[in-house]
Amino acid sequence: MASDLSIALSQLHRLLVQFAEAEAAFADGPRSITLSEKQVALAEQKVDDQKAVIKQTRKTADDLNLKLKTKEAELKKLQGQLNAATSNKEFEIFKGQIASIGSERAELENTAFEAMEEIDTTQAGLKVLEVELKSRRQTVQTVRTEVDASRAGLEAKLENLQAQIAVAEKIIPPGEGLSAYRRLRIANGSGALAGIEDNFCEGCNCRVTNQDLVRIRTGEFLRCRECNRGLYVV
Repeated sequence: MASDLSIALSQLHRLLVQFAEAEAAFADGPRSITLSEKQVALAEQKVDDQKAVIKQTRKTADDLNLKLKTKEAELKKLQGQLNAATSNKEFEIFKGQIASIGSERAELENTAFEAMEEIDTTQAGLKVLEVELKSRRQTVQTVRTEVDASRAGLEAKLENLQAQIAVAEKIIPPGEGLSAYRRLRIANGSGALAGIEDNFCEGCNCRVTNQDLVRIRTGEFLRCRECNRGLYVV
């Protein structure tokens, strides 16, 4: 049967666990905001990268169109020279040049067409990324609103639990046991205490000696010989 001290320590342990959970919930708010902001930054970078790709593709397309105009001018000039040829030899030379430049122009036209298609594709991709960015920004705002709304309640809960814990801790006898408990609470939070289940410490799974069990059941405050946690009977 659990002593009054064990019952009190069990209640204190429950309060410590609740306090740790409330602290974690309080810390989760800023972390959620930070994570959402990182996702926004990543989405913004994707949009910027896509715009850079579009800009480069447009430059490539403009360069190709300029080269096409140059080839067309060369063809027009050669066509005039062909029409003005005074010999079969000149005619064949101009004809060969026209065929060569015509082939180059056709290749440029295909490449320019592919560049224009690439612009259409990247612009469509940009719209998708911009929609994603908008969604990420809305998520950040939602998270901030939720965190702000819950902050006051969590702060009040932490203060209330801290006050209850301060009262409950008075059950621990002053001396080395209390000092060890306080050190453990600073280091491990709710891990400062542990219940005994089937004669084993729930904190480290080590067996509690029969002698210690008797002393704990009679209301003495003892710590686990292995993990130093304050023990109570579940």
